[in-house]
Amino acid sequence: MKAIKKKRKSTEMSLQITSMADIFMILLVFLLKNYATSMTSIAPTTRLTLPEVMKATEQVQESLKVEINRNVVVVDDKPILSLNNFQFAASETSNGDASPTLENIFAHQRKLMPVPNLGSGLVVMADQQTPYSTIKRVVASAAGAGFVDLQLVVVETE
Repeated sequence: MKAIKKKRKSTEMSLQITSMADIFMILLVFLLKNYATSMTSIAPTTRLTLPEVMKATEQVQESLKVEINRNVVVVDDKPILSLNNFQFAASETSNGDASPTLENIFAHQRKLMPVPNLGSGLVVMADQQTPYSTIKRVVASAAGAGFVDLQLVVVETE
């Protein structure tokens, strides 16, 4: 018996690199965006001693910066409200949890943001001696104005 040999048909294959180039472009844009947003510079004033933590889990994102120290609350590098040894004045404590002055200032800051729905982040830097009640009052005032994404800044020890 004779073996019948079939001729193989020559099929040319062309490589389509358009979709592969699109995938690489998407990856490149994603990596560049993540790299650009991971670097933040937050410099507390000399009057502030940040608490220490053994290992930080997240990077701080650019947001509205609030600093609480013994004598003043600073919002966006502007002194806003005076404190007396981390305590609010009597006029600021009559409204339950939130401070009316701080809530008005935070509401004004929200209006200044270009995209109000996306700019809801708040970075809080408080001295390690700051009582919880003071931090709670500042955070409650910010939440009342629409800031919902909160980050507390600490110093990472090695």
